[in-house]
Amino acid sequence: MENKKKREVLPDLLRGFAIILVVLGHCIQEGSGAAVQMEQLYFCDRLYQWIYSFHMPLFMIVSGYLNWKSIKQSTESRELFSLMKRRLVSLIIPIFLWTGVDYIRILLLNALNRNAQPEALIFVYFYNALHKLWFLWAVWWCFLLVCVVHYIFRDHVLVYVFGFLLLFVIPDGLGLGAYKYMMPYFLFGYYSHDLMKWKQWKLDFKPKIWIILITGLAFAVLFVYYNESFLIYTTGYKLVGKQVTRQLWIDFYRMLIGFAGSFFFILVWQYLAVSCSKFQGMSILRQLGADSMGIYILSEYLVIFLVQRFAWNKQPSYILNVFEAVVVLAASWMGTMILGKIPVLKQFVGKE
Repeated sequence: MENKKKREVLPDLLRGFAIILVVLGHCIQEGSGAAVQMEQLYFCDRLYQWIYSFHMPLFMIVSGYLNWKSIKQSTESRELFSLMKRRLVSLIIPIFLWTGVDYIRILLLNALNRNAQPEALIFVYFYNALHKLWFLWAVWWCFLLVCVVHYIFRDHVLVYVFGFLLLFVIPDGLGLGAYKYMMPYFLFGYYSHDLMKWKQWKLDFKPKIWIILITGLAFAVLFVYYNESFLIYTTGYKLVGKQVTRQLWIDFYRMLIGFAGSFFFILVWQYLAVSCSKFQGMSILRQLGADSMGIYILSEYLVIFLVQRFAWNKQPSYILNVFEAVVVLAASWMGTMILGKIPVLKQFVGKE
């Protein structure tokens, strides 16, 4: 991790903003009552749709941007394998560690209920590990593919174009649909580092208000037509076995609105970073962004095992969802800071 004084402001602000939306989206999904959760009514919720139209694409753009330097500097095979090993440890090991913690919980419950079946649960462990914390898996696979193309094909654009087209015929199982959906955003962030590397953008470039308004208007107009069929969870990504023209439209529109929302908030937060750099709220948001991986991990479990089980509301309530999100965000942030200070546990929350 870079020295805090050398960290770029914008990526942490964007991740801080995005992790707040992640937690709020999960609280709308899991904390709006049993009927909403069981019948998946949250897919029709407009605030939920607004959040999911762009927040993970924004996160992935930042991930691609931040991985540019380390990938570009790895020109030798030894350097590249060392980098891949570090990313594997930082991204995938926490998934298996937390899945293991949950596995122990299941074993204990089964033992108390005299229903211990460790052989069957070994399959459950690996199955859950491949589905838990999907965004970390997405970052890993996007990172791995870019590393391979960078080293073998020297980031040849045509290779990425061919790979992008190939994604439409690869199956969606085991979370691949969501990973494929994230790939264009990772690549955009990766390539945008070269376009944004001049000093003025990173430090004191202030976007024009009219540009921000145009991108905001484009995002708003696109969102008018957004519905549950555009969520990656409901329609997937592949074309095989589907009505091709309809699925192509869904994939294109979903990608377009993801970019529109991301561009808008990148410009907004860059403007605020320059205009309100001394505002204390910026420092808090930057710290949330710096700790976003730990917050993402811990909030997943807090939402599932606390918010979902103790949600007392029978009808959806944004007021209650915001309250739940604040509690979960604060608790997961505190947990990240505490675990991050313990050498044997810091890897659990992405603190290397």
